[in-house]
Parts: sequence; structure tokens; C-alpha cells
Amino acid sequence: MPTLAAFLNLFLGVALLILATYGLRRLWIRAVPPKLLAYLIAPGVAVHELSHAAACVLTGARVHSMVLFRSDGSGEVRHGPPKIKHVGDMIIALAPLAGCTLCLWLLGLLLQSPVNLYAVRVEGVQTSQFAFLTDLGRLVFEDLRLALTTTSLTSWRTWVFLYFALCFTMGMAPSRQDLKNGAVGILVLCLAAIVAHLVVDRLINATGDGPVFGFVANATIKLHYPFAVCAISALLAGFILLVSAPFRASRPRKR
Repeated sequence: MPTLAAFLNLFLGVALLILATYGLRRLWIRAVPPKLLAYLIAPGVAVHELSHAAACVLTGARVHSMVLFRSDGSGEVRHGPPKIKHVGDMIIALAPLAGCTLCLWLLGLLLQSPVNLYAVRVEGVQTSQFAFLTDLGRLVFEDLRLALTTTSLTSWRTWVFLYFALCFTMGMAPSRQDLKNGAVGILVLCLAAIVAHLVVDRLINATGDGPVFGFVANATIKLHYPFAVCAISALLAGFILLVSAPFRASRPRKR
């Protein structure tokens, strides 16, 4: 079943992206004082909460209150149950992944691609097999190669993009409560994919791998873009951590 395999790959890719954003947050907390970092990533926190709110509107959940940013770097959206049970909860929970990625993509277009992540070709990627992880890694590597060889560090557009890359990659990560709320919806969506596969891809004898598989496969392989931006953000955090290491080591320890 190619559609089922594609959905498993999509689930695995999203899970790895969530883990990457958690790891990225821990790296930046080590590189920059937490209080300063909380204010630096304010735009990302705001997009995170706005993504939740937009998903509430799409799924029919009533928004009771919304806080876009607090001084500790958090935010909150209080809402009622969605009209689309379980799947709606999943959409709301994982909305920041899509919202922050969309903002990064639009920002890159607005700034005329200061960091080149748009020219990577995806022909030959086998998204119907677990080998897609290797292909995904290859695409991310190609993204980084293009970014490092074609980016102008003297352009203000580059630094604006890198700053918002920090903000939006930090804002991608769903909270533990988000993941708990969306767990059942993920299972429901996987079951729905199997049914759609049997009906659309098999019952009506769709040609090739079928339209459902094609849609899921394309969504899966496009994960290389947020992965690449996370990698760039991690490189920037690592550089700051490396440069500031002598100053942290020279601080006297409290006794």
C-alpha cells in the first residue's frame, strides 16, 4: 500500500521535525541567556499562538482568550472543542508547524530569497519507502550547500531572514499539551488515509500510485525546507555558543 507507506513516512518526518525543534530550543537556551532569548523570539511565539487561533477558526473551535506573548517567552490560546472531533484537535495542536513554516517561506519570497532554499530539485525521491530519510537528508544537505555558497553576509536581507529563522523555528515546536491533545487525531487521520487509499487509489483503479499517495508524498518531501531552516538556526546557535565559550568559562563560580 503506497499511501500507507507515505503516511508512515510523513508521520516519521513530522515526529523528527518536532524533536529537532525541541533540540534547537535547548541549544539556543545554552547559547543565549533565557530571559534575553524570551524577548528575542517574541515574533515566533506570536505566530505560534496565531497559528493555534487560525486552526481553531478552521475547525470551528471557539476562541475564548488569546495571549500572544508573555515576558517568560510563552503564550496561550484558550478555546473550546472543535466541531471536527479528534482530527480538529490534531490540526489545532500541530498548526504552529505549518504556520511558522509558511511565514518563513513568505518571508523568503518577500526578501527575494536572501538564503537560497528554493532551487533544490526533488526528482527521484522515493517517498513510498523508508529510504526517504536518506533522500530527505540529501535535500537538506543540498539546501545548506546552496545557503552557504550563495548567501551574501553583507546584505541586510540575510540577517533579517536569519533573525526570523530563529524566531519561527523556535515557534514551531508544539507543547507537550499540544501533542497530548492531538494524539487521537493523528491515529484517526491514519485510519482515514487507509480508507481513502482503498477507495480512491484502489477501488476506482487510479493510475500510477494514486492521487492520495501523490498528495501525501509531496507533503512529506517538502519537509526538507523546515529541516534546512532548523539546521541553519542550529549552526548560528552553535557559532554563538562557540564564540561565547571563553567568556562563560572565565566567570567565577559561586560557592
